[in-house]
Amino acid sequence: MKLSFFETGRYIPPPDLPREWPVPSGAYDPAAGAKAYAGMIERLRTIEALGFDWVSVSEHHYSPRILTPSPAVSAAFIAAQVPRLKVALLGPIVPTSNPIRVAEELAMLDTMAPGRFVFGLLRGTTNEYLSYDLNPREARERTDEGMELILKAWSEPQPFGWQGRYFQYRTVSIWPRPQDDPATPVYALGTSAEAGEFAARHRVGLGVSYGTFESMAKATGYYRRQCAQYGWAPGPDDIIYRANMIVGPTDAAADAALERRSKQAPFPLREELRAALMRQDNRNIAGEARPAPVGGVLPISFCGGPDRIVAQVKQCREQVGAGVLDLSLQDPGTGDLDAMMESLDLFGRKILPRLKDI
Repeated sequence: MKLSFFETGRYIPPPDLPREWPVPSGAYDPAAGAKAYAGMIERLRTIEALGFDWVSVSEHHYSPRILTPSPAVSAAFIAAQVPRLKVALLGPIVPTSNPIRVAEELAMLDTMAPGRFVFGLLRGTTNEYLSYDLNPREARERTDEGMELILKAWSEPQPFGWQGRYFQYRTVSIWPRPQDDPATPVYALGTSAEAGEFAARHRVGLGVSYGTFESMAKATGYYRRQCAQYGWAPGPDDIIYRANMIVGPTDAAADAALERRSKQAPFPLREELRAALMRQDNRNIAGEARPAPVGGVLPISFCGGPDRIVAQVKQCREQVGAGVLDLSLQDPGTGDLDAMMESLDLFGRKILPRLKDI
Protein backbone atom coordinates (compact mmCIF):
# COMPACT_ATOMS: atom_id res chain seq x y z
CA MET A 1 0.00 0.00 0.00
CA LYS A 2 1.29 3.47 -0.93
CA LEU A 3 0.37 6.40 1.30
CA SER A 4 -0.28 9.94 0.07
CA PHE A 5 -1.04 13.08 2.07
CA PHE A 6 -3.65 15.48 0.68
CA GLU A 7 -2.20 18.99 1.09
CA THR A 8 -4.57 21.97 0.93
CA GLY A 9 -2.39 24.86 2.07
CA ARG A 10 -4.14 25.00 5.48
CA TYR A 11 -5.03 28.70 5.51
CA ILE A 12 -6.24 29.50 9.04
CA PRO A 13 -9.14 31.97 8.76
CA PRO A 14 -10.32 34.28 11.54
CA PRO A 15 -13.57 33.24 13.26
CA ASP A 16 -15.55 36.02 11.58
CA LEU A 17 -14.59 35.04 8.01
CA PRO A 18 -17.65 34.85 5.72
CA ARG A 19 -18.47 31.19 5.05
CA GLU A 20 -20.56 31.08 1.88
CA TRP A 21 -18.82 30.31 -1.40
CA PRO A 22 -17.55 32.38 -3.16
CA VAL A 23 -15.77 33.90 -0.15
CA PRO A 24 -15.09 37.65 -0.68
CA SER A 25 -11.46 38.12 -1.67
CA GLY A 26 -11.32 41.27 0.49
CA ALA A 27 -11.34 38.94 3.52
CA TYR A 28 -7.97 37.47 2.48
CA ASP A 29 -5.08 38.22 4.85
CA PRO A 30 -1.74 38.35 2.94
CA ALA A 31 0.24 37.51 6.08
CA ALA A 32 -1.95 34.46 6.75
CA GLY A 33 -1.58 33.37 3.12
CA ALA A 34 2.22 33.60 3.23
CA LYS A 35 2.19 31.70 6.54
CA ALA A 36 0.00 28.98 5.00
CA TYR A 37 2.44 28.30 2.16
CA ALA A 38 5.50 28.38 4.43
CA GLY A 39 3.71 26.01 6.80
CA MET A 40 2.89 23.72 3.90
CA ILE A 41 6.57 23.13 3.17
CA GLU A 42 7.39 22.61 6.85
CA ARG A 43 4.57 20.09 7.15
CA LEU A 44 5.57 18.19 4.01
CA ARG A 45 9.13 17.81 5.21
CA THR A 46 7.63 16.08 8.24
CA ILE A 47 5.38 13.99 5.97
CA GLU A 48 8.43 12.91 3.99
CA ALA A 49 10.33 11.98 7.16
CA LEU A 50 7.36 9.91 8.39
CA GLY A 51 7.57 7.72 5.30
CA PHE A 52 4.70 8.87 3.10
CA ASP A 53 5.19 8.06 -0.59
CA TRP A 54 3.30 10.98 -2.14
CA VAL A 55 1.79 14.37 -1.44
CA SER A 56 -1.26 15.33 -3.51
CA VAL A 57 -2.50 18.77 -4.53
CA SER A 58 -5.75 19.71 -6.25
CA GLU A 59 -7.41 22.68 -7.93
CA HIS A 60 -10.01 24.80 -6.14
CA HIS A 61 -11.10 28.41 -6.44
CA TYR A 62 -12.65 31.33 -4.57
CA SER A 63 -12.26 30.17 -0.97
CA PRO A 64 -9.51 29.55 1.60
CA ARG A 65 -10.65 25.95 2.20
CA ILE A 66 -8.09 24.70 -0.32
CA LEU A 67 -5.52 27.36 -1.13
CA THR A 68 -4.21 25.75 -4.36
CA PRO A 69 -5.92 27.26 -7.41
CA SER A 70 -3.02 26.13 -9.66
CA PRO A 71 -1.84 22.53 -9.14
CA ALA A 72 1.15 23.01 -11.47
CA VAL A 73 2.43 25.99 -9.45
CA SER A 74 1.82 24.13 -6.19
CA ALA A 75 3.64 21.04 -7.48
CA ALA A 76 6.67 22.98 -8.72
CA PHE A 77 6.96 24.83 -5.39
CA ILE A 78 6.76 21.59 -3.40
CA ALA A 79 9.12 19.57 -5.61
CA ALA A 80 11.78 22.29 -5.42
CA GLN A 81 11.82 22.23 -1.61
CA VAL A 82 10.85 18.70 -0.55
CA PRO A 83 13.40 16.43 -2.24
CA ARG A 84 11.98 12.89 -2.23
CA LEU A 85 8.17 12.85 -2.09
CA LYS A 86 6.34 12.21 -5.33
CA VAL A 87 3.91 15.07 -6.05
CA ALA A 88 0.50 13.99 -7.35
CA LEU A 89 -1.50 16.64 -9.20
CA LEU A 90 -5.08 15.48 -8.65
CA GLY A 91 -6.59 18.02 -10.64
CA PRO A 92 -6.16 20.00 -12.76
CA ILE A 93 -9.86 20.54 -13.62
CA VAL A 94 -9.91 19.71 -17.31
CA PRO A 95 -13.26 21.17 -18.51
CA THR A 96 -12.40 24.68 -17.28
CA SER A 97 -8.84 24.58 -18.66
CA ASN A 98 -7.05 24.94 -21.96
CA PRO A 99 -6.03 21.30 -22.57
CA ILE A 100 -2.94 22.22 -24.58
CA ARG A 101 -1.74 24.48 -21.78
CA VAL A 102 -2.29 21.65 -19.30
CA ALA A 103 -0.37 19.21 -21.51
CA GLU A 104 2.54 21.66 -21.85
CA GLU A 105 2.75 22.58 -18.16
CA LEU A 106 2.65 18.99 -16.94
CA ALA A 107 5.23 17.94 -19.54
CA MET A 108 7.49 20.77 -18.32
CA LEU A 109 7.24 19.51 -14.74
CA ASP A 110 7.97 15.96 -15.84
CA THR A 111 11.04 17.09 -17.77
CA MET A 112 12.39 19.34 -15.02
CA ALA A 113 12.13 16.61 -12.37
CA PRO A 114 11.70 13.16 -13.98
CA GLY A 115 10.10 10.56 -11.76
CA ARG A 116 8.77 13.08 -9.23
CA PHE A 117 5.21 13.57 -10.45
CA VAL A 118 1.88 11.79 -10.78
CA PHE A 119 -0.78 13.28 -13.06
CA GLY A 120 -4.53 13.04 -12.53
CA LEU A 121 -7.11 14.56 -14.89
CA LEU A 122 -10.29 15.72 -13.18
CA ARG A 123 -13.86 16.68 -14.05
CA GLY A 124 -14.19 18.80 -10.90
CA THR A 125 -17.11 19.82 -8.69
CA THR A 126 -20.08 21.84 -9.76
CA ASN A 127 -19.32 25.06 -7.91
CA GLU A 128 -15.84 25.13 -9.46
CA TYR A 129 -17.39 25.41 -12.93
CA LEU A 130 -18.75 28.82 -11.94
CA SER A 131 -15.21 30.05 -11.36
CA TYR A 132 -14.63 30.04 -15.12
CA ASP A 133 -18.25 30.30 -16.29
CA LEU A 134 -18.76 26.72 -17.45
CA ASN A 135 -22.24 25.27 -17.95
CA PRO A 136 -22.33 22.18 -15.67
CA ARG A 137 -24.31 20.28 -18.32
CA GLU A 138 -21.27 20.44 -20.62
CA ALA A 139 -18.72 19.34 -18.02
CA ARG A 140 -18.71 15.60 -18.70
CA GLU A 141 -18.28 15.88 -22.48
CA ARG A 142 -15.72 18.70 -22.17
CA THR A 143 -13.75 16.59 -19.69
CA ASP A 144 -13.62 13.56 -21.98
CA GLU A 145 -12.66 15.62 -25.02
CA GLY A 146 -10.05 17.59 -23.08
CA MET A 147 -8.46 14.44 -21.65
CA GLU A 148 -8.38 12.82 -25.11
CA LEU A 149 -6.59 15.90 -26.43
CA ILE A 150 -4.05 16.00 -23.57
CA LEU A 151 -3.15 12.33 -24.01
CA LYS A 152 -2.80 12.73 -27.79
CA ALA A 153 -0.67 15.88 -27.35
CA TRP A 154 1.69 13.86 -25.14
CA SER A 155 1.98 10.90 -27.51
CA GLU A 156 1.53 12.05 -31.14
CA PRO A 157 4.95 12.50 -32.81
CA GLN A 158 3.71 14.71 -35.68
CA PRO A 159 1.83 18.04 -35.65
CA PHE A 160 -1.92 17.44 -35.78
CA GLY A 161 -5.12 19.45 -35.94
CA TRP A 162 -8.03 19.11 -33.53
CA GLN A 163 -11.57 20.09 -34.44
CA GLY A 164 -13.72 18.86 -31.56
CA ARG A 165 -17.06 20.00 -30.22
CA TYR A 166 -15.50 22.09 -27.44
CA PHE A 167 -11.85 22.56 -28.45
CA GLN A 168 -10.45 23.57 -31.83
CA TYR A 169 -6.77 23.90 -32.74
CA ARG A 170 -5.32 24.30 -36.21
CA THR A 171 -1.98 22.82 -35.11
CA VAL A 172 -0.83 20.98 -31.96
CA SER A 173 2.83 20.02 -31.46
CA ILE A 174 3.91 20.47 -27.84
CA TRP A 175 7.46 20.95 -26.55
CA PRO A 176 8.66 19.41 -24.25
CA ARG A 177 7.00 16.00 -24.10
CA PRO A 178 6.67 13.88 -20.93
CA GLN A 179 9.45 11.46 -20.08
CA ASP A 180 9.27 7.91 -21.41
CA ASP A 181 11.67 6.49 -18.82
CA PRO A 182 10.50 6.52 -16.11
CA ALA A 183 6.97 6.78 -17.45
CA THR A 184 4.83 9.11 -15.34
CA PRO A 185 1.71 7.52 -13.77
CA VAL A 186 -1.49 9.03 -15.20
CA TYR A 187 -5.00 8.69 -13.76
CA ALA A 188 -8.51 9.66 -14.77
CA LEU A 189 -10.27 10.88 -11.64
CA GLY A 190 -13.91 10.15 -10.97
CA THR A 191 -16.44 7.52 -9.93
CA SER A 192 -18.72 7.76 -12.96
CA ALA A 193 -19.15 5.08 -15.59
CA GLU A 194 -17.66 7.54 -18.10
CA ALA A 195 -14.49 8.02 -16.01
CA GLY A 196 -14.06 4.28 -15.55
CA GLU A 197 -14.55 3.53 -19.25
CA PHE A 198 -12.18 6.34 -20.29
CA ALA A 199 -9.44 5.13 -17.93
CA ALA A 200 -9.82 1.53 -19.10
CA ARG A 201 -9.82 2.45 -22.79
CA HIS A 202 -6.67 4.55 -22.46
CA ARG A 203 -4.92 2.12 -20.07
CA VAL A 204 -4.48 4.69 -17.34
CA GLY A 205 -5.26 4.48 -13.63
CA LEU A 206 -8.47 5.50 -11.87
CA GLY A 207 -8.80 7.81 -8.86
CA VAL A 208 -11.94 7.72 -6.70
CA SER A 209 -12.78 9.81 -3.65
CA TYR A 210 -14.98 10.52 -0.65
CA GLY A 211 -17.42 7.66 -0.68
CA THR A 212 -18.14 4.52 1.30
CA PHE A 213 -16.16 1.38 0.58
CA GLU A 214 -19.30 -0.09 -0.97
CA SER A 215 -19.90 2.80 -3.38
CA MET A 216 -16.24 3.15 -4.31
CA ALA A 217 -16.07 -0.61 -4.92
CA LYS A 218 -18.85 -0.19 -7.50
CA ALA A 219 -16.73 2.38 -9.35
CA THR A 220 -13.48 0.41 -9.21
CA GLY A 221 -15.25 -2.86 -10.03
CA TYR A 222 -16.77 -1.27 -13.11
CA TYR A 223 -13.31 0.03 -14.10
CA ARG A 224 -11.73 -3.41 -13.76
CA ARG A 225 -14.50 -4.98 -15.86
CA GLN A 226 -13.96 -2.36 -18.55
CA CYS A 227 -10.19 -2.98 -18.45
CA ALA A 228 -10.84 -6.68 -19.07
CA GLN A 229 -12.94 -5.77 -22.11
CA TYR A 230 -10.00 -3.74 -23.43
CA GLY A 231 -7.60 -6.64 -22.86
CA TRP A 232 -5.61 -5.63 -19.79
CA ALA A 233 -5.72 -5.90 -15.99
CA PRO A 234 -4.93 -2.94 -13.69
CA GLY A 235 -2.72 -3.49 -10.65
CA PRO A 236 -3.33 -2.10 -7.16
CA ASP A 237 -1.22 1.01 -7.89
CA ASP A 238 -3.62 1.82 -10.73
CA ILE A 239 -6.35 2.73 -8.22
CA ILE A 240 -6.17 5.75 -5.87
CA TYR A 241 -8.71 6.29 -3.09
CA ARG A 242 -8.85 9.78 -1.52
CA ALA A 243 -10.50 9.76 1.89
CA ASN A 244 -10.77 11.49 5.26
CA MET A 245 -9.26 9.79 8.30
CA ILE A 246 -9.54 10.52 12.02
CA VAL A 247 -6.79 8.91 14.08
CA GLY A 248 -6.76 8.73 17.87
CA PRO A 249 -4.63 6.93 20.44
CA THR A 250 -7.72 4.79 21.11
CA ASP A 251 -10.95 4.02 19.30
CA ALA A 252 -12.85 6.02 21.93
CA ALA A 253 -10.70 9.11 21.40
CA ALA A 254 -11.20 8.94 17.62
CA ASP A 255 -14.95 8.42 18.03
CA ALA A 256 -15.10 11.47 20.32
CA ALA A 257 -13.34 13.56 17.63
CA LEU A 258 -15.87 12.33 15.08
CA GLU A 259 -18.70 13.45 17.36
CA ARG A 260 -17.18 16.95 17.53
CA ARG A 261 -17.26 17.16 13.76
CA SER A 262 -19.28 20.06 12.41
CA LYS A 263 -22.23 18.96 10.31
CA GLN A 264 -21.94 22.12 8.21
CA ALA A 265 -19.91 22.21 5.01
CA PRO A 266 -16.61 24.13 5.44
CA PHE A 267 -17.68 26.76 2.88
CA PRO A 268 -21.32 26.13 1.94
CA LEU A 269 -23.25 27.48 -1.02
CA ARG A 270 -26.40 29.49 -0.47
CA GLU A 271 -29.35 27.14 -0.76
CA GLU A 272 -30.80 28.57 -4.00
CA LEU A 273 -27.46 28.23 -5.81
CA ARG A 274 -26.85 24.75 -4.45
CA ALA A 275 -30.27 23.57 -5.61
CA ALA A 276 -29.81 25.09 -9.07
CA LEU A 277 -26.42 23.46 -9.56
CA MET A 278 -27.67 20.06 -8.42
CA ARG A 279 -30.48 20.27 -11.00
CA GLN A 280 -28.02 21.04 -13.80
CA ASP A 281 -25.33 18.47 -12.98
CA ASN A 282 -26.27 14.79 -13.25
CA ARG A 283 -23.77 12.40 -11.63
CA ASN A 284 -23.39 8.65 -11.33
CA ILE A 285 -21.28 6.03 -9.61
CA ALA A 286 -20.50 3.35 -12.22
CA GLY A 287 -23.74 4.27 -13.95
CA GLU A 288 -26.00 4.52 -10.88
CA ALA A 289 -27.52 7.99 -10.38
CA ARG A 290 -26.42 10.07 -7.40
CA PRO A 291 -26.64 13.75 -6.37
CA ALA A 292 -23.92 16.09 -7.61
CA PRO A 293 -21.22 16.88 -5.01
CA VAL A 294 -22.20 20.47 -4.26
CA GLY A 295 -21.30 22.21 -1.01
CA GLY A 296 -21.78 19.16 1.22
CA VAL A 297 -19.99 17.64 4.20
CA LEU A 298 -17.45 15.03 3.10
CA PRO A 299 -17.70 11.64 4.83
CA ILE A 300 -15.10 10.13 7.16
CA SER A 301 -13.98 6.80 5.70
CA PHE A 302 -11.46 5.78 8.39
CA CYS A 303 -11.84 6.44 12.11
CA GLY A 304 -10.22 4.78 15.11
CA GLY A 305 -7.12 3.91 17.06
CA PRO A 306 -4.19 2.18 15.33
CA ASP A 307 -5.58 -1.38 15.32
CA ARG A 308 -9.01 -0.35 14.03
CA ILE A 309 -7.48 1.84 11.31
CA VAL A 310 -5.27 -1.02 10.09
CA ALA A 311 -8.31 -3.31 9.97
CA GLN A 312 -10.30 -0.69 8.04
CA VAL A 313 -7.48 -0.25 5.52
CA LYS A 314 -7.35 -4.02 4.98
CA GLN A 315 -11.11 -4.01 4.41
CA CYS A 316 -10.72 -1.12 1.96
CA ARG A 317 -8.04 -2.98 0.03
CA GLU A 318 -10.27 -6.05 -0.21
CA GLN A 319 -13.40 -4.15 -1.27
CA VAL A 320 -12.12 -1.16 -3.26
CA GLY A 321 -8.85 -2.66 -4.49
CA ALA A 322 -6.94 0.61 -4.03
CA GLY A 323 -3.16 0.38 -3.83
CA VAL A 324 -2.78 4.10 -3.04
CA LEU A 325 -4.55 5.87 -0.17
CA ASP A 326 -4.63 9.67 -0.43
CA LEU A 327 -5.46 10.85 3.07
CA SER A 328 -6.59 13.99 4.81
CA LEU A 329 -5.90 13.68 8.56
CA GLN A 330 -7.38 16.48 10.61
CA ASP A 331 -9.30 16.62 13.86
CA PRO A 332 -12.67 17.84 12.55
CA GLY A 333 -13.50 19.54 15.84
CA THR A 334 -10.72 22.10 15.57
CA GLY A 335 -8.75 24.11 13.04
CA ASP A 336 -5.69 23.75 15.25
CA LEU A 337 -2.73 22.64 13.15
CA ASP A 338 -1.00 21.26 16.25
CA ALA A 339 -3.83 18.74 16.64
CA MET A 340 -3.42 17.65 13.02
CA MET A 341 0.35 17.27 13.42
CA GLU A 342 -0.22 15.13 16.52
CA SER A 343 -2.52 12.90 14.44
CA LEU A 344 0.09 12.71 11.70
CA ASP A 345 2.82 11.81 14.16
CA LEU A 346 0.65 9.05 15.65
CA PHE A 347 -0.24 7.78 12.17
CA GLY A 348 3.42 7.79 11.11
CA ARG A 349 4.66 5.94 14.20
CA LYS A 350 1.87 3.46 14.91
CA ILE A 351 -0.01 2.87 11.65
CA LEU A 352 1.92 3.73 8.48
CA PRO A 353 4.63 1.04 8.89
CA ARG A 354 1.88 -1.60 9.24
CA LEU A 355 0.16 -0.51 6.01
CA LYS A 356 3.16 -0.81 3.69
CA ASP A 357 2.73 -4.57 3.20
CA ILE A 358 -1.04 -4.58 2.77
